[in-house]
Order: sequence, then C-alpha cells, then structure tokens
Amino acid sequence: MQIDLTDRPRPLNEKWLLFGTLLSNTGNSMIWPVTTLYMTGVLHQTFTTAGIVLMIGSIISMIGSFVGGKLFDHWRPYEALLITSFIILIAVSSLIVWNDWPAFAGLIWLANLGMGVEQTLVNSFATTVPGEKTRIVFNNMYIVLNIGVVLGTLAVGYFFDYGFSLLMIISSVLYFFLMLIIATKFNVPIAHVRGETVIVDSATATVETNQVRPTFRLTPLLVGIGALLFITYLSYMLWETVMAPHMKSLGMPTRNYADLWMINGITIILLQKVVSGWANKRPYQVSVILGSLIFASSFFFLMFVKAFWQIVLVFELLTIGEMLQSPQVPAWVAKITPKEVAGQAQGFVSMMISSGRVIGPIYSGIMMDRGLMNMMFLSVFVMMLLITASLAWTIFKNKHVKTS
Repeated sequence: MQIDLTDRPRPLNEKWLLFGTLLSNTGNSMIWPVTTLYMTGVLHQTFTTAGIVLMIGSIISMIGSFVGGKLFDHWRPYEALLITSFIILIAVSSLIVWNDWPAFAGLIWLANLGMGVEQTLVNSFATTVPGEKTRIVFNNMYIVLNIGVVLGTLAVGYFFDYGFSLLMIISSVLYFFLMLIIATKFNVPIAHVRGETVIVDSATATVETNQVRPTFRLTPLLVGIGALLFITYLSYMLWETVMAPHMKSLGMPTRNYADLWMINGITIILLQKVVSGWANKRPYQVSVILGSLIFASSFFFLMFVKAFWQIVLVFELLTIGEMLQSPQVPAWVAKITPKEVAGQAQGFVSMMISSGRVIGPIYSGIMMDRGLMNMMFLSVFVMMLLITASLAWTIFKNKHVKTS
C-alpha cells in the first residue's frame, strides 16, 4: 500500500529528547529534595507524615508508569506526552500559590502522577530515535538526567532560603519550555491503527501492518531484571532517607550530605562516557551484573565508615556501580521485548523502580526505629547479591535468549 509522506513529521531528533530530559529532571530535582524539609520545617508536619506523603507519591508514580506504557502502545504517544506535560505544569505552577497543608500534598501527588507517565513515555520515545543504538541513547539520557539533578539541587541550595514559591516559579518556567519542546518536536511518526502497529519506511514510502500484534509477557529474564531494579532502588532510597540523620549522628554537618549529591552528579557527568564506552562494547548482562555487584558492595563497606572522606569513597563506589547498571537496563529491556510493546516494557522498568522507592522509606524507617543501622546495610547487601546471582543463573539457563 503506497502513501504520501510529504507532510509526515520526521523521526525524533535525539538532541530534543536530551534537552527535554534536562528540563524535566532539573525541574523535578527542585521539588523532591525539599519535600520533607518543607513539610517539617514550614508546614510543621511530622516526619512520619512526610514519609507517608512520599510513599503515596511513589505509588502514584508507579501507577503513572503503567498508564504511560499503555498510552504509548495503545493510544497516541504524542498527544499523551503533551497532555501529561500540561498536567505537570499545572501541578507545579499551582504550588506557587497553594502550598499550604493539605493542598501541598495533593498537588505533589498530581505532579507525581504526571512525572510517572512522562518518564515512561519519554523512555518509550527514546526507543524510536534512529541512527544510534538504543543503549547509547539511554546512556546519553542518563548523563543529561544527572546534569539536571546537579542543576536542580544547586538551585535548591541557593534559592530555598528565599522561599518555596521561588523554587516553584523556576520549576514552572522549566516545565513550560518542556511543554513547548514536546509540542513542536515530539510529533514523530508513531501510529496505532485499530490495534495494529503501523511501521513507516521513509525510504520506500510504504506501510507494513502486523496483523498479529505481539503482547508484553513477563519472561523469567524480565522478572529477574525487575527484581534487580526493585532491590537497587529500595537500597538507593536509603541514601535519600536515612543517610542524612546517620551522618549527623556521626558528628557531620548537614552540608556534608548535600556535598555528597553534588559529588555524585559531577562524577557521573565526568565519567559516564568512559564507563558507558566500556559497557557498550559488552553484552548487557555483563555491565548490569558487574554494576550490581559493585553497587551492592558499597553497602557492605558502609557498615564500617566513620569519617566523611570514607563515606565519599563508598558513595563513589555506589556511583560507579550505578553508572554501569542503570542506563543499560532500559536499553536491555527494549532489546529483549517486541517494539510493538515498547511502552509497556518501559512502563515495567519505571514501575519496578517506583516500587523500590515505595518500600525503601518504609523498610529504612522500621530498621532505624529499632537502631538496626548496620543490619539494614547488611540486609540490602545480601539481598542484592542473591537477586544478582539469581539473574545470572537465569541468563545462564537461557543462553538462547538474545541479550546483546
């Protein structure tokens, strides 16, 4: 069947994908670091209440990830992403004015929903970028994401004392420009007609339709990858929840905790190209499993640290493991799942990340209340080792699955 492609939009340009990722993560990083601080210091809520708000936000984000995958595969990805960006903009801009309790929590949750949908949609769009391997695109997105985290946390450090509303004004401006980029650059040729995937070949100007549409199935390999994502981000949440009070109990000032995240972001910006250059020459499972082992080992050494420089070294170890693992996983999942279910596949990745973020604060809170800090570090170390070993065994048993 011949069609006219004269007015059909071009494929998504990677630079706009990366610029959108930068804006989104800079805006997001101006919100999550101050949620607990603002709720306890300004709104006079308890730490338990702040933890509940964060937990519910993670659950909502997980639901958003599922919805985003379905929208990409079964509806209109461009329209879905545009509407989602508008919802985030409304939520964040509303926080400029309505930031009292309980309106604050409701608007944060609305933003969490939009961000969950957006993350999955953007990751799904990344699988459509032509000209480069998917893993390279995700590596570049990972670098830009961390630049956004550094910029966002810097803004928090410099502007929070001038008021929460100022941070939300800046974040709203960023999300406004993100919406403009999506509106003008993301209208790319991805179409679904009556449940059938339409694949456009611009060279031959033909359309091929798959009469039998593939479905997203949880294979043993995907289950293993999902379990690894869950325990990785459950463990990662320890750094976002209990490390600040733990460092304070060791006699370190609060600014040292902020310094850690700055060092983390700078390390990723400087070294990710080198690390990803090594990883991209090897099968996905090599970099993911090696990264997971390095990531896990950081929690073992964390039981013995007493000084700030020791914590920095341990955090650097965790960061190297993160650089080897995190950007490779979504590309790996995209490789082993059909293109027709790319949205649901990336939604699965986002959901497993969010589920780890849901359980992490609860688990750390229970262990902290009982004074079991070292036991907490040891437990996540052991769990990561067991899950990584289980994933390696699954790969060994399924050599016929193409994973690289």
